[in-house]
Amino acid sequence: MAIDQKQKPEADKPKPLVFRDNPEVKKKIEAHKKANPDDVLYYTRLVREHPERAIETFLYRDQQKHESEMRLIEKQLPQARAFYGAQTPEAKARIDRDLEGVSPYYKDKAFVNEALREKDRQTRREFANPGVATTPATPPPAAGAKVAA
Repeated sequence: MAIDQKQKPEADKPKPLVFRDNPEVKKKIEAHKKANPDDVLYYTRLVREHPERAIETFLYRDQQKHESEMRLIEKQLPQARAFYGAQTPEAKARIDRDLEGVSPYYKDKAFVNEALREKDRQTRREFANPGVATTPATPPPAAGAKVAA
């Protein structure tokens, strides 16, 4: 018996693009356009005359943003790994479940974000339980008391 490999007609057509309309963002863009008319002319010509180059320009900016974010992630990764190692099996399973299906390109970023989310979840749970002490171990100095330097 042959397997039907025909694609459905609606799967062939891409969905139309949907744009968000944010007045605050539009104001910022208009102000930037007014301050940088040469940029407006350059990008208008770039899109019209060299659309492939315009695509590469947009992708390059995304890639630069990703590299910038990854510099911060690289600094946070050792602490996130240490936090993960100190977690209960349930917390580790929750983090692992949230990381399923993440592209390897974004794996470290997603791991740090999930570790931060778990830490936030635990902190919120501590605040919700009145029996858990939330005050510092050492009391603050009394008003007017001198602190040794």
